[in-house]
Amino acid sequence: MRNLAIKYLELDTLQGQTKEELINKVLELQQRDKELVEKYKLHIKEIQNYKSHFEELFRVHATNQIITEDYKRIVDLKLGNTYNINDTWINKIVFVLKAAGRSLRSSEIIEVLSKNDLTFRTLTDPQKGLSAHLTKALKYGRIIGTKQKGQNGYVFSLPD
Repeated sequence: MRNLAIKYLELDTLQGQTKEELINKVLELQQRDKELVEKYKLHIKEIQNYKSHFEELFRVHATNQIITEDYKRIVDLKLGNTYNINDTWINKIVFVLKAAGRSLRSSEIIEVLSKNDLTFRTLTDPQKGLSAHLTKALKYGRIIGTKQKGQNGYVFSLPD
């Protein structure tokens, strides 16, 4: 393109041409410019199409990420890898013991439940509220309570 412009703009070339030849060259340049502007407009439309396509793909990707996270959360809940606030109290206690990986006193279980469960925070006396569920879990064999010498209460653990 630059070579073409230089060819037409050379002083000797322009001075040696007639008026009709110069007018023809100007018309050629105008036609070429018109074609370039049309190509430019087409490229702009193409870029806009690519942008909208990219935005749509990004939106679909974000939606798929959300769905994937939901499925992971559901799988974790079903496998017992995540605290489920809608689970039974006994299952919550078992989950806390499993997550801790060690024996816990009831006060430690209360501490964990109060951090993770809004319903547990509303109990007027968390110790009494948990005590009934610990007793049921012991009765059903879901947990084991061990009495330690010199300490009040039990230390709870999962059965082997």
